[in-house]
Amino acid sequence: RIMFELNEASTNTPSPEDAAILVRSRLDVEPVEVRRFLTGLCHYVYSVRISDRQTFVVRMATPSTKRLLAGGIYWNKLLRPIGVPLPRILAADLEPSEIRFPFVALEQLPGSDLCQIYETLTSCEKLEIVSELVRIREKVSVLPEADGFGFAHSYSEAPGYRSWPAAVLAILDRADERMSQSGHPGVAYVAQARQALGRYETYFAGVRPVPFLEDTTTKNVLEDQGRLTGVVDVDQLCFGDPLLTLGLTKMALRANASDVDYVEHWMNLLGLNKQLQQVVDAYTLLFCVDFMSELGQRFNKEERPKIDVEKFTRLKSVFGTLAH
Repeated sequence: RIMFELNEASTNTPSPEDAAILVRSRLDVEPVEVRRFLTGLCHYVYSVRISDRQTFVVRMATPSTKRLLAGGIYWNKLLRPIGVPLPRILAADLEPSEIRFPFVALEQLPGSDLCQIYETLTSCEKLEIVSELVRIREKVSVLPEADGFGFAHSYSEAPGYRSWPAAVLAILDRADERMSQSGHPGVAYVAQARQALGRYETYFAGVRPVPFLEDTTTKNVLEDQGRLTGVVDVDQLCFGDPLLTLGLTKMALRANASDVDYVEHWMNLLGLNKQLQQVVDAYTLLFCVDFMSELGQRFNKEERPKIDVEKFTRLKSVFGTLAH
């Protein structure tokens, strides 16, 4: 009998039963256990075990996230051949006949998300992992620039912004919209963040639309025994300033009250001067507001959660440190 972590099938959202159907149909194997990963904010992602030694990952999209799933398939096929350690695609279909949801089935790479084991890592292990990430970044940077800035699902569709400042402010605008709609207390920090980012207008204007992996932060980077084993969930490629990823990573660490040694190693490897380190802090401030806006959002959860007061208080403290 198959063990399901969640046993409620739904006609509106993917279910563990859907993942089992796909594994039987497309991989011709019988699942033993299906468990949903609850950490993501977009797709419905399931770990499907078929034996003690073999597990697959099935990612399924809803109509609103189908385009992202298609982007993940596109970039996987482009990035793996140049040496980016993405999981191998075993099956994919944007219009499957068996279920109502687009899907991709992938090999499950060994290791855990960096955020899950970060506190156990030594400084040398952090340096080794981020050194490998810098090498991956160099592989991605040889790809062509885009005709625009921001996120792209493929090269056939240009990113949505004509300038890097517009792409950066769009992140803040998204956070503002989320919070304004719900009366979120974090909305009070938007104007101050906008003013702070305005000080870097000249720098932002000089950024070229170079490709980089924006979301390889404390998540989507897998670690096993002190080494990087793979990168996951690349649904889009970002075009613009790769330092944005350092700011997002630094914010993720601060949000968890962790040290930022990992980002310090990263900045040292890149040889960032004081001005560029300040740019990283500006991006960190941007994502501080973005993190605020995610509190209390439903995303792909069953119910809208309450705002986590402890997390919001921590983010307010981080904002205060960065803004002064």
